[in-house]
Amino acid sequence: MRAFFKFGLIGLFLFFSACASTTKTSATPEELAAFEKMVDNQQFEMNATWAQPMATQSLNSIANAGLLPPGSTANRIDITGTGGYLRMWDGKVKADLPFFGERRMGGTYSSDKVGIKFDGEPTDLTFEPAKKGSGYTVKFNISEGAESYQVVANIYPNQSARLMVASSQRTNIWYQGNLSEYTPE
Repeated sequence: MRAFFKFGLIGLFLFFSACASTTKTSATPEELAAFEKMVDNQQFEMNATWAQPMATQSLNSIANAGLLPPGSTANRIDITGTGGYLRMWDGKVKADLPFFGERRMGGTYSSDKVGIKFDGEPTDLTFEPAKKGSGYTVKFNISEGAESYQVVANIYPNQSARLMVASSQRTNIWYQGNLSEYTPE
């Protein structure tokens, strides 16, 4: 009984220490300096690698039919290689992100408007320090034609980013990706 108890405690200790070590993300001093420069200049680019749409019945049907990329599920889709991005520079933002979900109202279906696309000057732009850990939360609103978007981006010094897009005409969608400095051409 003692041996069982001893091995149980050791197992729990190893389990909790392994879980604790995977939750920390750290950045080198060089990454921190580059990150602070990006935030100060408000000049960065997020290249999306994962899309996380709201899992609806229709999206589940598409996933069950095997129409999503390999390794993807209805609520986490690998979009590596699609070229999806969000760029910010000189008080402007531009995005071209693939969309997976449902159109809720209005709008048109055309071959050039299938994804989330906007280009212009955002309104209500704010940069706030993250509530947990390091990083910043960037919030803004922008419109493209009849559709308006509320965007919340969490950017981190380890060059990762998480983006939430709420549309006036579509279901919400989240993106994860890599963060880098953006230099306009």
